[in-house]
Amino acid sequence: MPHVSRRKIKKEAYRKLSKKFLTIFESAYKEHNFPKFFGELFTKTEKVMLTKRLIVILLLSKEIPQHRIVDILHMSPSTVAKMSLKLENGKYDSIVKIATKKSAGLLNLLEYLLSGGGMMPPIAGRGRWKKIFEEF
Repeated sequence: MPHVSRRKIKKEAYRKLSKKFLTIFESAYKEHNFPKFFGELFTKTEKVMLTKRLIVILLLSKEIPQHRIVDILHMSPSTVAKMSLKLENGKYDSIVKIATKKSAGLLNLLEYLLSGGGMMPPIAGRGRWKKIFEEF
């Protein structure tokens, strides 16, 4: 679980900071520097966490069974179940819409891996998720 300071930021200050944060993300994307920006901003652990979240949302949207996602991504059943409920309630609609439009290649790769295709990642080892992370 990520650590968040106990010191609260005032709502107005948080709103302004969030807006600026999103503006910076948008600028990085427009200037084609997003991969470098993403790599500099987030730690390896944060990148894995964010990537897994996106993959869970995409897999759930493709109606992959929760137990299969838990096994593939080594995530807790409760985390996947919570995300599934949020997806059902429309919480991730914009993510699914954008991701399915922008990352058809990722969806095809995930589908291929899940179907047991010849590129199935090894059960253990450092290269386990290499093919998946190459898409990012």
